[in-house]
Amino acid sequence: MQTTSGMKPNSARMWDYVMGGSHNFAIDRATVKLVRKIYPIYEESLIQQRRFLQRAVTYMAKEKELDKFIDFGSGLPTRGNVYEIVQAINPEAKVIYSDTDSITVAVGKEILGGAPNVCYVYCDATEPHTLLGSPVITNIFGSDRRVGIGLVGVAVVVADEPLAHFFDTLYKWVDEGSCIAVTIASRQLKKVKGLVMASKRLGIQFYARSEQEILDLLGPWKLIEPGLVPGVYWGLSEDSPEINEKIGESSYSFVAYK
Repeated sequence: MQTTSGMKPNSARMWDYVMGGSHNFAIDRATVKLVRKIYPIYEESLIQQRRFLQRAVTYMAKEKELDKFIDFGSGLPTRGNVYEIVQAINPEAKVIYSDTDSITVAVGKEILGGAPNVCYVYCDATEPHTLLGSPVITNIFGSDRRVGIGLVGVAVVVADEPLAHFFDTLYKWVDEGSCIAVTIASRQLKKVKGLVMASKRLGIQFYARSEQEILDLLGPWKLIEPGLVPGVYWGLSEDSPEINEKIGESSYSFVAYK
């Protein structure tokens, strides 16, 4: 794919590039390389975030027997995304992807093609009610509100007030037994040399939180064991060879339930 002058890098396309996809431009690849110089574990962090989401929805589908899922800030649904994972467990599982970037939504729809029980819609995660109150929900899910939710790689760019609103809105909307999978940047991320400067250069503001701040934002959601896990390693054993200490210092992952 070729780029055009004036195009800005896009986080969904950058993620697609890191995951080995083809839906990205030169500007996205160049930006990944720039971030890599400042934050060498950037690409591994994205890959591990995807693996966390895979583990989380597998847990929801198998252990909690959830068959309806909403993913916020989905990016491009390529290479082992939510619907592939949950429909391998339950072919009747239904998935609603959403993103705040209209181009990402359009490309996402193309990628999905005619995949059954899956759709991709526009939704800003800071305004979840626009999706939750839309006909899409009834058309795909019917009246069932026992749902698995994904918010991976999104909270890092959402301020406290709208993030608290997101958690509160979803908690009130879902039925008991619903689960949510989340990644959140830790305070340590602010200490990475050059990352703050690079984010300003790219026009991105990111938010890092302490454990207590995360718990406060969650409200009544209850953590599933082992609770708030350093890094994006929820669901892995402590001695797993996948664990990178640097990633463990810079983020948290968890699954919570109502």
